[in-house]
Amino acid sequence: MSILGWIALTLGSGCTGISRGDTSAGVAWGLLATGVVLVAAGVWAVLRGRQHLTPVLDSLHGLAVDERIVLFLRSFKDDDGFSQVAARRWFRLLFASMLPTPAHLLTEEDQVGRAFAPFGRMVALGSPSDGELPRLGAERHYASDPTWWDEVLAALDRSALVVLATGAGRGLTKEVEELVARNDPTRLVLLVSRDRQQYTKFRESLGGKFPNGLPDYPPKRLRHRLLQGRYVRAAIWFDSDWTPHWEMLDGRFPLIGLARRTQKALPRALRKVYQRAGVPARVTPTAPRPWAVKLSVPLIAAFWLTPVAVVLSVVPVTVFVVNSIVKAFAKATHAPSGIADGFLMTPSDSRFNALHDLSTGWPLWLWVAVVAVCGYRVWRGGPYAIMMTRIQGVFLPVFTLAFVMAKLPSRFVPLFVGLGLLVLVVLGMPVAAVLLLRRDVREWVDSRL
Repeated sequence: MSILGWIALTLGSGCTGISRGDTSAGVAWGLLATGVVLVAAGVWAVLRGRQHLTPVLDSLHGLAVDERIVLFLRSFKDDDGFSQVAARRWFRLLFASMLPTPAHLLTEEDQVGRAFAPFGRMVALGSPSDGELPRLGAERHYASDPTWWDEVLAALDRSALVVLATGAGRGLTKEVEELVARNDPTRLVLLVSRDRQQYTKFRESLGGKFPNGLPDYPPKRLRHRLLQGRYVRAAIWFDSDWTPHWEMLDGRFPLIGLARRTQKALPRALRKVYQRAGVPARVTPTAPRPWAVKLSVPLIAAFWLTPVAVVLSVVPVTVFVVNSIVKAFAKATHAPSGIADGFLMTPSDSRFNALHDLSTGWPLWLWVAVVAVCGYRVWRGGPYAIMMTRIQGVFLPVFTLAFVMAKLPSRFVPLFVGLGLLVLVVLGMPVAAVLLLRRDVREWVDSRL
């Protein structure tokens, strides 16, 4: 499902790009509608596939003794909010300019778990309403009514950090009372989610149980409105005497980085919590670079840089080869010299001039630099660069061959297509796109987010 989902996302993103080109209105709208359907289906398939791959814990008692964990407590009513992903929100508003990447398919709970990964693996109790598949984010154990509290106590006894989302009502009363009774505020972080109203209800209902209370929700400034996350809006951490500290989880720039705003904002806002626990702000990925990525980068470079090399160094050779072939063919067929001369390329020939202008008029060094940067981003696992490579690998060979067939005289098609274009364009980029769809590549990219 994940592979098919990424194929659909690749084709859908490409279709939305084509629809903006020089096409008729009917074709453009048809391609746009096709792209919308493919991206929506792709997002669903990738997320569904990830749910199938998410393990379900047999028990919170049975976790490895030497494993550090983060316990995630929340009201089950907040599960829908913590399951939000950027892709589903963006294609409602700005779909035409959207390029879905693995970052856009991270749920809010995914981001919370990745932000606190230095403290350990995030675990939680699952809601009975989840159905057959768990939600994405914390690894869940589905306890029965008589055993759920024993499971929570077992996780509390050994957790390096407890993350509690401030849900509405008294659903979290028992958990809050237990956390306060244990008197270890340095291991507790509260997440303020959704809006002021939900936090106000939590504060009015349970704020009095904290020894020094909880802070008011500060008035929202324009900066907070522009830079706030999708669902998790703030965090509260405590000193050893239960003095609370409110931290807004704002991004640095409007719209930029919105897909992973919660994941990036939490370590910045809770820097003192990380330092106090002696853990880094981010876990360094340990997954080795897959061989498919190592092979894809030279294929991509060959596709984009071979035309540059041809233009810079083979223009005279091209003229010589074309003229030699024409003369040999004319001699073998005893064609009249006047006809053969019409096929020769000379310095005054417009075709020769076009090749010469291309080799001297374009900033080829800038093109090489752009290709080098993009290749480096693919090598490093950049999600945008890899997604663009997938799209290019599907669409560019078709467009390039169509352009060659339409623009070049028919007598030159076998020469240019047969000698190198067919191999580099038709095989190189599609092979790279297929390699970058492999599961080990997808997991490697995901581990680097």
